[in-house]
Amino acid sequence: MLPLPNLDDRTFEQLVREARDLIPVIFPDWSDENVHDPGITLLEMLAWHIEMQQYRLDRLTGHHERKFLKLLGEAPRDRAPATTSVSFSNASRPLLIPLGTLLWVGDLPFETVRPVTVLPDTKRRVFVHTAEGVQEISDGFESGNAPFYPFGPKAELDSRLIIELGQPLPAKLPLSLWIQLEDQEPDIRIPARYKAFTPSGRVEWSYWDEKDEAWKPLPLERDESYSFHQSGPVLFEITPELGEVRRLMARLAEGAFHEPPLVRRLVWNEVFAKQGQTLCLYETFDGIAANAAEASDGDAGALRLETTHALFLKGEISVQFRREDGGWVDADSSLYTVEREESRAWVVFPDRSMLPKGGKSIRVIAVSDEFADYVYPATGTGISGQSFPIPVQPLLPDELRLQVGWKEEGSEEIVWHDWERVLDFDASGPDSFHYVIDEEEGVIRFSDGVYGAVPPSMPFPNIRIIGYRIGTGAAGNVKEDTIKEMDFLDHSLRVTNLYPAYGGAEAETVREALQRVWLELMEPRCGVTAEDLERRVREIPGLRVARVKAIPGYHPGVRNYPEEQAFGHVSVVVVPYCKQALPMPGEGMLKTIRRHLEPYRLLTTSLHIIPPAYIKVSVRAVIVVDPRYEGREWMVKRALDEWLKPYGDDAGSGWEFGHPVYKSDVYEKIHRVPGVRYIQDVWLMAEGKDVHQEEGGDIRIPPNGLAFSGDHDIEFIISDASGRLGRR
Repeated sequence: MLPLPNLDDRTFEQLVREARDLIPVIFPDWSDENVHDPGITLLEMLAWHIEMQQYRLDRLTGHHERKFLKLLGEAPRDRAPATTSVSFSNASRPLLIPLGTLLWVGDLPFETVRPVTVLPDTKRRVFVHTAEGVQEISDGFESGNAPFYPFGPKAELDSRLIIELGQPLPAKLPLSLWIQLEDQEPDIRIPARYKAFTPSGRVEWSYWDEKDEAWKPLPLERDESYSFHQSGPVLFEITPELGEVRRLMARLAEGAFHEPPLVRRLVWNEVFAKQGQTLCLYETFDGIAANAAEASDGDAGALRLETTHALFLKGEISVQFRREDGGWVDADSSLYTVEREESRAWVVFPDRSMLPKGGKSIRVIAVSDEFADYVYPATGTGISGQSFPIPVQPLLPDELRLQVGWKEEGSEEIVWHDWERVLDFDASGPDSFHYVIDEEEGVIRFSDGVYGAVPPSMPFPNIRIIGYRIGTGAAGNVKEDTIKEMDFLDHSLRVTNLYPAYGGAEAETVREALQRVWLELMEPRCGVTAEDLERRVREIPGLRVARVKAIPGYHPGVRNYPEEQAFGHVSVVVVPYCKQALPMPGEGMLKTIRRHLEPYRLLTTSLHIIPPAYIKVSVRAVIVVDPRYEGREWMVKRALDEWLKPYGDDAGSGWEFGHPVYKSDVYEKIHRVPGVRYIQDVWLMAEGKDVHQEEGGDIRIPPNGLAFSGDHDIEFIISDASGRLGRR
């Protein structure tokens, strides 16, 4: 550990002497340096103030810095595990991969974040139906070698993507159809279940009902591609009442894309995986109905609870029942049995009468074999400030779940109570079941009985872990195609990750957190200035914005801006990222931005989210050039094209919003072309909404306008050495 610097290293006399030594350099005319001089008195006062400041700064500890962070509503961030997408193959039949299935990169573990059914490698066909006709995507839609437009290059309404399968999809199993779009970063994503995003083009999914011979709506669990707006899975399940499903259809039902989606890969058997390994966890289930009137006829038999995590397939299982006071008691193992199949596990209670009543009253706990010795890490002492070492490192703090148990008076039954992690005990009271994780010292710490309860002393280990997950930070950001191993029975499945893992980060130190907060305070999250609103637009998750401009005092009804301004109105102009020329944001994109900016809008301000107005500017010029450059009119046109473009390679380049097109600027651009001697004349023409051409030829465009290059007519006149001119 580095030694702490001594900040209080200068005395009062040293500070006064240093200040007096600077007087001849800074103020040569200051001649009286005796004690009676008022200036010397001020120097001594400032020296005293600096000495006191040094003294106090030298006594600041990490504890003080954490308190300063808390005053700002912040704290050091925990370690964040990396995420990637993995694909399974080589299944001979439909095979369920449960949530939490372990994957490996050497000794580095990953776990699937949801269950997925691996379908066998059978023949599949893909068709694209547009107004121009039907196109079959013969090959490449799974390998990624031949990207295709799922709704055609124009993405018109009612265009359809149809997938035909050689075998019917399995029923009552979670299915995932992964859509990977071309040219999209995997870590720039709309979060799952993000309700503030509105797709510009809405896609409806259907299945072909072979009995009724009709397309019917497909019940989706979730579409994480957000109607083909990003790479992600479409999650659904075929219920038995749907019958055999061999055909699926995605139809562009509403709206329009600002850029037609281009699909690189369309595959099954893909799921997200997160770095780390779960060593202990629990799942909670409902008990029996609280009242007899709520009970159904099926409540008389055995209760079968199906677990979802892979740890239940091989870990040691125990059960707890919740009491009316919120405590938990261990259920006797004779009350239940554990049934395990290939990729599923159930806890079966033969006698329902022994079960607790109410929702979320049954807890099933699974513990891995390697963690069995750490389930009871300590025994309560009843002493203030008890702590115990973190059992297995590196711990993911948010995944830790602790219980403390004790015997109530007059009873031999142990009642377990859930304890909650907090960052500190400042807001805790004597009855608060709280603990703190101190990663720097590697311990889990309890409070003093005043600011937080203390685990009572018991003659048995009464501190218990029911949730524990380990994981690294930046080390989990592995390269693509490195996850090759998995822990799943004896099947010869193949697995790989198609993307590099992303998002892994180490836990912040207090110093790093202070630096981050300082930078955030320098750029506050508000919507007061135009620059604030532009930053808020760029931070919208998953939205690909090429350019954005906030224009105060303007709305689309203003005709003579900036001379005429609408006070209390702000227009935000958005240009979406798009490879096609002159992109326009869709209605869904405008709604998403409007919804995101609403919390930042000042009370008396009206926000208008508007598209850009593209102004076509054409130049006609007569130019005198050197004979050596004869036939190079294209150089002038290229210079004008590079100048008159709505956006460039980055957010800061391209035509300035609302900037007029001056003839003087055209003269300058043409004069910079090699071989141009002088310009005889220039004429400007413009096409677009709210364009005004002044008498001198300059072109005024609206505040949300962006100029782009039109059809230029360049006439060259050759000037020889004697100065004679010849037209071309």
